[in-house]
Amino acid sequence: MSTAAQLFMTLNRLATVAEAPDEATRRNGISRDEFLSLLGIKTSAPGAALSEASERAFERAKQTLRDAGARITHFTTDTSGRYRLNAEAPDSLTAWNPTAEEFRLLNAELRGWEGTELQDEAYRILRKIALTSEHLTDEALTAANVTRIEEIKRDNQPSLIKTVKQRARDLHAYREHIQRLHFSDDPHLYELFTAYAQRKTLNFTYQGSDGDIKTYEKVSVAGLIYSYGSWYLVAHFPLGNKTPEERKTYTYRTDRIRSLDVFSSTDPAPINPAYEARTRLKKISGYEETLAVLDPNPGTGDPAAPFTVPSYGAVDSAIDATCAGWLIQPRHNTGNSASGASVTGRQQDSHAAQQELLRDLIALHTGEPETPTKWFPTTQRSRNDALDALDDLILALHRADRWADVHDEAPMPLNKLNPLYRVDNDNAAKLDKIINAIYEDFDEVPFYSEAKNPDAPTPARTNLLPEFGDGAASLTLLNYARLTDTELAILVFTLSAADLMYPGDPRPAAILAALAEAYPRTADYAKHLLFAPEDPLLQDARAALASGRALTITYGNSTRDAERVVDPVALTLHRDRLYLHAWCRASEARHLATLSESPAAENVKPASAAGEKAASAGAELTPVEPVFWRNFRLTRISSYAPAGEAQAHYIGPNHDSTVNDWHAKQHKTTTNPSVELRIHPTDHTPGGETLENLTATYKRRSAEHARKGTKTTHVRVHYNNIAGAGDKNILDTVIAHRGALELVGPAHLRAALLDQLQTLNASSRRGAPAGVPAEK
Repeated sequence: MSTAAQLFMTLNRLATVAEAPDEATRRNGISRDEFLSLLGIKTSAPGAALSEASERAFERAKQTLRDAGARITHFTTDTSGRYRLNAEAPDSLTAWNPTAEEFRLLNAELRGWEGTELQDEAYRILRKIALTSEHLTDEALTAANVTRIEEIKRDNQPSLIKTVKQRARDLHAYREHIQRLHFSDDPHLYELFTAYAQRKTLNFTYQGSDGDIKTYEKVSVAGLIYSYGSWYLVAHFPLGNKTPEERKTYTYRTDRIRSLDVFSSTDPAPINPAYEARTRLKKISGYEETLAVLDPNPGTGDPAAPFTVPSYGAVDSAIDATCAGWLIQPRHNTGNSASGASVTGRQQDSHAAQQELLRDLIALHTGEPETPTKWFPTTQRSRNDALDALDDLILALHRADRWADVHDEAPMPLNKLNPLYRVDNDNAAKLDKIINAIYEDFDEVPFYSEAKNPDAPTPARTNLLPEFGDGAASLTLLNYARLTDTELAILVFTLSAADLMYPGDPRPAAILAALAEAYPRTADYAKHLLFAPEDPLLQDARAALASGRALTITYGNSTRDAERVVDPVALTLHRDRLYLHAWCRASEARHLATLSESPAAENVKPASAAGEKAASAGAELTPVEPVFWRNFRLTRISSYAPAGEAQAHYIGPNHDSTVNDWHAKQHKTTTNPSVELRIHPTDHTPGGETLENLTATYKRRSAEHARKGTKTTHVRVHYNNIAGAGDKNILDTVIAHRGALELVGPAHLRAALLDQLQTLNASSRRGAPAGVPAEK
C-alpha cells in the first residue's frame, strides 16, 4: 500500500501539471510509469505489466486519491496510458465558513454516525470544518465572544458550573448538550454514498421479499432514503435508447443486499430530473401486506386465536415473528365468505422461512458451544491510515497558509496546529510522522518544517510553512481541504435529519443554503437523499416542541396507558426508533409523594419549582438531583394536548439521559452484563454481509474479542439490562442474523434462546387452531 507521503507527493505532482502554463502539458498529464514511481510501486521495466499484488496496490492508491477528492482521468495516447487531474482553480471556488453556532449543531449531529460504517467520514468532515472555517479560529471565536459551560462533578457536592471562553483547540466540547441522532448502521453505507456521489456503477445480489435471490448488474445509484426503520437504495439501470426523463427508478432495501461490488466505471447519463426522494418515499409504503400469526402462549384466560400483523417480506416477517414468540400460520383465512380460506404467496413463504429459521438456530445452539481460552481488549480504530494522514497534511497546509497571512509569513507552530485535530475524538494529531517521511523520501519538499533535532532518526518538527509557486506546492492542493463529493452527500443527508429533529430551528436551513453556494451539487443531493422516519404523530410531536409549551400526553399501550404532564425539550432518534425527550412531572410528583412521608418532609421541594423560580427571575439554571428526564417512544404516544407554560430545567454538557447516551455507555461499562457471540462464516445474514463486514460491525460494539490466527472469531459485548430489555435485545439480534451469530454465553441466556426456539418449534408441529384472524 502506498504511504501517505507518497500519495501526497503524487497528488502534488498531478496538481502542478494541471496548473502548468502551457495547454499541452496540462492536456498530457503524467505517464503511467511516473505515476507508479511516485506511488512507490515498482515495475520490472518501463511499460511492463504489473503483478497481481502490484495491480491491487495501484487500484487502492488511485481509489485513496479519489476518496481524498482528486478527480483523476485515465487516457491513452499512441504510446502509453497517461493520467491527468481535473482541477479547478482555488480562486474560482466559494468558501464555506460555518459560524460557531452552526458548528455547534453540526458537531452534535455528525456524531450520530459514531459506531457506524460512516464514522470515519463524519470525523473527517468535522476536521475539515474546524480547520478551514474563518469563524472557528481563536481570533474569530474571541471576537464573537463565544463561550461554553463546563460542568465539573464533585464528590458529595453539587456540580461546579463555570463559563469558559471557547478556544479552537477545544472545539470537541463545543456542541449541543443533547445528542439527538444515532443512525442505523448498514455494512454497505460507505459504498452506496460513494457510488451515488461519484456516479459509479455497481452489481449486487438481492434477496426479494419472498426469499428468492436475484443479481442486478450495471446499476447506478439515484438516491438513498432512510424510512420505516430501513435504508433504501433508489437505483437506475443503464439508459439504453431512453432519454433521462424516461429512466425509471427502482427501490431496494439495503438490508436485503447480500453482496455488492462497486466498479470504477461511471454512469454518464444523468439521474432522471423528475426523481425526488420525498415523492419516491410515498411508493415504499405500498409494499405492506398482512400475515396471520398465532401467539402459542397467550395471556391468562385469553384464547389462542390467530391475528394479523403487517409484513414487508417473507424473511423479515419470519425474523419479526420469531423474536415476538409468534407462529406464522401456513394459511391465512381472509374472512371473506366469497373467497373462503386462501394461501397467499407471502403467507406461505413467510411460514416456510420461519420453519427454516427455527431449524437452523436450534441446530446451531444445541450442544456445547466452542469457547475461546483468551480474550483481547478491543481498542478504538486509530487515525493512522493513509487517507486520514493525507487529509490531515492538506488541512495543515491550508491552516498554516492562513496563519502565515496574518503573522507576517511566519511558520505556524505545530503545538498550535496539532491540537486542532482534537475536534473529532479529542486526540491531537501528530503531523511529524508524515512530514518526516516526505523529507526522508523526496529531495524536493513543497513546504518548510523546522526540525528541533535534525540529526535524530525521527526528528521532532516544530512548525510548518507552505511554499507555493515554481518548484513548490501546487495551489490546487488547497482544493482538497474542501469536502469531497462523498462527504458532501453524507453532510446533506445529515442536514436532512437535523431539519426534522430540530423543529423551529433556523440553523439546518441556513447551513444548507450556505453549502449550496460553496458546492453547486448540494441542491441535487438534497433532492435525492432523504431522512424521513415515519410515525403517525411525528408532525404533532414536532409542532408541540416548536410551541415551547408543556404537554399532556397519553402514553402506554392498548391495554394500559396513562396521561402524563411533561416538559418536552427534544426529539431523539436511536437507530430506528423516535423518542420524545422530556422532563416527566408525573415521575417527579410520585417521587415527592414518597419523600413527603419522611421526617424531613418540610424540606422537600420539587426540582421543577426551582427551575420555574430561576426562569422567572432570569437567573441561570443549575443542576438538581434527582432528575426526571424520560424518553417516550413516539409509537406509544396516542395523543398530545397543551398543558400551559413549560418549566425550564437545567441541561448541561454532561447530560446523559437520552437513549443515545445509555447506548453509548452500555458497551463501555464493563460492570454491565456481557454476552459472548461467535461469528460464523455463513450466508444466512440479514443483509448478506461478508464475514469481514459482520466482524467489523461487532468489533466496533465489543469490549473484547477472541481470534484464531489473524481472524476474529468471538466478541464480548456489554449491554444495559434494565427490566430485562437488554437480554431481549440480545436474543432478537441473534435471531435476526439467522445463523451468522451464535450466542455462546452466558449459559442462562443461551438456554433461554434455545427454549424460546424449541417452544415455537413444538407448537408448530402440534398445529395451530383455525379461526378468523382478529386485528391486533
